[in-house]
Amino acid sequence: MKKIALVLPEVYPVPAVKGGAIEELVTILIEQNEIEQKAEFIVFSMANDEAKEKAKAYQHTKIVYIPKTSVADRVLNRILRYSNHFIKGKTLIDIAYYRRVFRHLKANPVDAIVAEGGLYHEMRRFAEEFGKEKVYLHIHHHLLCEPYIDCLYGGVIGISEFITKEWLRTTKDQTVRPYTVYNCVNEDKFNKKITAEEREQLRAEFGFTPEDTVVMYCGRILEVKGARELVQAIININDPHIKLLMIGSAISGGNTTTPYVSEVEALVEQAKERIKFTGYIDNKELYRYYQSADMQVIPSLWEEAAGLIAIEGMLSGLPLIVTKSGGMIEYATKDVAIWVEREGIVANLEKEIKELAGNLKKREEMREASLGRAKVFPKSRFYHDFIEVFEHEGIRKE
Repeated sequence: MKKIALVLPEVYPVPAVKGGAIEELVTILIEQNEIEQKAEFIVFSMANDEAKEKAKAYQHTKIVYIPKTSVADRVLNRILRYSNHFIKGKTLIDIAYYRRVFRHLKANPVDAIVAEGGLYHEMRRFAEEFGKEKVYLHIHHHLLCEPYIDCLYGGVIGISEFITKEWLRTTKDQTVRPYTVYNCVNEDKFNKKITAEEREQLRAEFGFTPEDTVVMYCGRILEVKGARELVQAIININDPHIKLLMIGSAISGGNTTTPYVSEVEALVEQAKERIKFTGYIDNKELYRYYQSADMQVIPSLWEEAAGLIAIEGMLSGLPLIVTKSGGMIEYATKDVAIWVEREGIVANLEKEIKELAGNLKKREEMREASLGRAKVFPKSRFYHDFIEVFEHEGIRKE
């Protein structure tokens, strides 16, 4: 049984009591390992009392909670950062969080160390001390390999073929071992069903009628996510029965106002009753909103690494409209999704939403395809493929 250290960013705790996409995925790995017991995980997480209490139930994972950075830590960080300009041959870790992780691993050796996001360059000292071949980078977003992080990792784990190939395209390291492990979501949260009456009641709470076609947007309200362009497309559609339900906030886990969020909210006001903006909704409640919609639109303007929200939509039986971005189209294939170009995105979304809203037969076909496609991304497969990275040279392909 392999001992695998998972080093989380200093952002949200594990278990994912405060949300966070990476934290949710690591929580899935931990909980699946409680069932299958194919590895011994050591997880490094920021400290949180609620997470610490929940973690007591885990028998096959040790979670090391790193205390909050102190003023003394920050002073030492600056000293070490300055010293790195002059000391040759050994890298000094200039972030307290990573120093504590390093000391723990020095005293408690493992078979593999996985950086689950965070400050990628801080793993340089880990590679020097424990051997580069033991250090892996789990790439959760579109990341190009820049010189300051090149040659630090013996293996890279992309969450789509697109992401893995982008790293290989930009690295000078010919020895790095590449893997692709497709993401999942906790399907248990989305397999719960609501009744037809509950669906109509929830829709009615937003002022939506049975005759309306409800388009759903779920995600962070950021410029790169294309929320503004989707709102504009809905405003441009001259059909009062095409409505938009927007769910999300600028950050994960809470409602925050930013200039961009304010801009989107102003457009929503312009649309009057045709667009409803909920703000943040807790992940465990999302299934109700997905099942109340008629289609999902993912209008990303950047290269999406993967398609977590697409999996959520497929589990909910929704037809999808997505931009042709990054790894998204590996998850949302053409049988479940209409792909649109990002150039001229407002007009493209307007056209495809109108056509799909008026084609009940196509929506039903895509609904059935979505439910089938969702079965490709269960928690068990994600867990097995992740563990196989550390046991074999390749992983099972789709």
